[in-house]
Amino acid sequence: MNTKVNIKMKWMLLACVPVLGLVVGCGGSSPAVATLKQDAFAQVEGLGDVAGDETLFNEAFVAGAAPKNRKDYAVRGYQVVGEPEVNGESATLTVKIFGGVHATGSSDRSSVGSETGEVEQTWTLQRSGEEWKIKDAPLG
Repeated sequence: MNTKVNIKMKWMLLACVPVLGLVVGCGGSSPAVATLKQDAFAQVEGLGDVAGDETLFNEAFVAGAAPKNRKDYAVRGYQVVGEPEVNGESATLTVKIFGGVHATGSSDRSSVGSETGEVEQTWTLQRSGEEWKIKDAPLG
């Protein structure tokens, strides 16, 4: 009888271990941390959205580097092509610029998006503290 109890207890224990692992977990997980590459991509690819607001647009650039033609940036979309080249605190990347989008930060939804076609330009980003800022962003 003692052997039957031991076998039964072992099976119960083996059955409970996976459930216990689900309840207790495997320890706390760290919050997701964006990579430098992801930060740089987000800064570039979100530029069309922030260009609708002058303050946000200026904050996306290194101090004094924001172009004066902010509205031209608001009606375009941006996509990073290939891998960025990171050299310390500076990054160079190829950006595909396309037209035909509306400025999302603008209250005037009646305007037609620009039809500029697609062009690729080389943009430069600079680390500013813990984030990337755009240093040079030609539209072409």
